[in-house]
Amino acid sequence: MVTLIASLVLFLGLPVLLLFVFKSNAGIMFLASCSGLVLLDSLDPAVVSTAGAIIPSEGEAYIRLAVVLLTMVFASMLFRNSLKSGFIPLHILVIVLLAVTLWIILPSTTGVSWLVDNSKNSIWQDTAEFKTLIVAGGISASLLVVMLQQSKRAKHSKHSKH
Repeated sequence: MVTLIASLVLFLGLPVLLLFVFKSNAGIMFLASCSGLVLLDSLDPAVVSTAGAIIPSEGEAYIRLAVVLLTMVFASMLFRNSLKSGFIPLHILVIVLLAVTLWIILPSTTGVSWLVDNSKNSIWQDTAEFKTLIVAGGISASLLVVMLQQSKRAKHSKHSKH
C-alpha cells in the first residue's frame, strides 16, 4: 500500500509541481509523456544497459523511468509560462489523467520493482481494465487544452495588432 501511495504521489505530484512552478500547459506534459513512452520503445537496449550499469541492481529500469519523466520535465521547461489561469480546472483534469496513465503503463514498460508491486494491487488491476479509455481521454483532453490555449493566444494577438 505504501508503494501505491508513493507512486501516485510521484505521478501526480510531479506534474502538479511543474504546472504551478513553470506554469506549463498540462496538455503538452501529457503529450510529452506519451512521446517519452514511444522513445522508450525505440531506445537501443545497449544504451539502456550501459547507462543502467551505473545504478546498482535495477539501473536499467530506473533509466527507463527517467526517460519518460524527463521528457515531461523538459517539455514543461520549454513551454513554461504557457498556462492561462482560466483553464486551470481542465489542466488539473489532464494531470489526473496523466498520473493514472503513467501509473498504469509504467510498471510493465520500466520494470521498476516498486511499480511492478503496484500491479498486484486490486485497485491497480481494476483501473488497468480501463487503460484504453483513460489514455484516449487523456489524449483528447490534452489536445483540447492545447487548442484552447492556442485559440485564446491567437485572439489576444489579433487585438494587440490594432
